[in-house]
Amino acid sequence: MRRGSRAAGIGAAICWTLFVITLVIRLTAGNGGLLAAEMLENAPPERTGLPETEYPGVGEMTAGYLTGKRDEFQYTFTNASGEEYVCFQPHEAAHMADCRGLILLDGWVCLGTLAAGLGLAAAGLRRKENRGDFLRGILTGLGILAAVAAGMAIWAAVNFDGLFVTFHRVAFRNDGWLLDPRTDLLIRLMPESFFIRLGLRGGAISLAGAAALAAAAGAGLYLRKKRDKQ
Repeated sequence: MRRGSRAAGIGAAICWTLFVITLVIRLTAGNGGLLAAEMLENAPPERTGLPETEYPGVGEMTAGYLTGKRDEFQYTFTNASGEEYVCFQPHEAAHMADCRGLILLDGWVCLGTLAAGLGLAAAGLRRKENRGDFLRGILTGLGILAAVAAGMAIWAAVNFDGLFVTFHRVAFRNDGWLLDPRTDLLIRLMPESFFIRLGLRGGAISLAGAAALAAAAGAGLYLRKKRDKQ
């Protein structure tokens, strides 16, 4: 039972961390204001050709589409000459359809990891005498995740392009993500720096969540040890 409680702690730590990560991804994808702000910061109008006044609309449209609130990925506006301008071509919309599939899957993973983490916690904490092993398992699980995260961070620091390309080849079954910045507004609005900034933001939030979980497990072990000495 002690080994089972420790294994439950490891599993719970992994599930809860994945829950935080997937929740951050879902909330980021659905935040049109944040997407628009990062587009403007990393891809200003002089580089994209999109008027600054249209960035909020593109951000909200993108967020709505990715989270399933809109059926079509397209944005139109009237330019200075009074002509209607259609922003995205069919192959760009097709790629965003693939992205929406990933975001919708992310939502289900988010719910699944939360439920699994709670189930593992219920199993690991059921017996009072095994709760210390469960808490130690949480710290072990977080250590495993920290090692994986460190490896990914080193890879990103040494060869971000390689990591970026590998992720896309794993995540997508086609080459629709290979867009041309000379002709495709989508890649001009979302350059690598756009994803780096969002990734750093999400990573910081996920790290804070893991640190809070580690602190809670450590505090629990400390209180148990202090109680046992009395």
